[in-house]
Amino acid sequence: MGNGQNLIDKIISDAKKEAEGIVAASQKEADNIIKEAENAARLEEKRLNALSDNEAQKAAAKEISSAEMRARQLILKQKRQCLDDIIDEAENYLCSLSGQEYEDTIFKMLKNSEYGQGCEVILSKRDKEAMEEKLKDMGYNVSGETRDIEGGFVVKKGDIEYNYSFKSMIMVQREEISYLASEILFP
Repeated sequence: MGNGQNLIDKIISDAKKEAEGIVAASQKEADNIIKEAENAARLEEKRLNALSDNEAQKAAAKEISSAEMRARQLILKQKRQCLDDIIDEAENYLCSLSGQEYEDTIFKMLKNSEYGQGCEVILSKRDKEAMEEKLKDMGYNVSGETRDIEGGFVVKKGDIEYNYSFKSMIMVQREEISYLASEILFP
């Protein structure tokens, strides 16, 4: 899976560059917001000059604090969008795997799942046609039914189903994936 790792490394590298650009642009916009707020604060300070110096300083500090908060919110929003884009790209990558690389991924997932062996494995129609015999040869019980999933599988144990579709697994792990990606992209 060397090509897969290279692709993942490239995705991470590209994502880092994109994240750095987004953060730089957001920081520039944040700096502009802060400059505008400082200008507004200075004007407000002059207007309130008749009032006590203490009141003018409070008003300026409040204006700057508000601008800094808006700037932080803007940067956080951009970082969140960047992380969402990366996760979506990773899901698209997994769903676009084909041939032997896809089969190897499914076989590895089944092997690592705690419910694979001895349970009923439900695949998409496409995967059932492509992998049913190989899975049976490996000792898996392939279900006669199929599911409308783009990648992955469902394991059925009695009346309980465990969804190992790519979309479901990413949805369940989204926060952890976001945390790991944020540590890499925004150290």
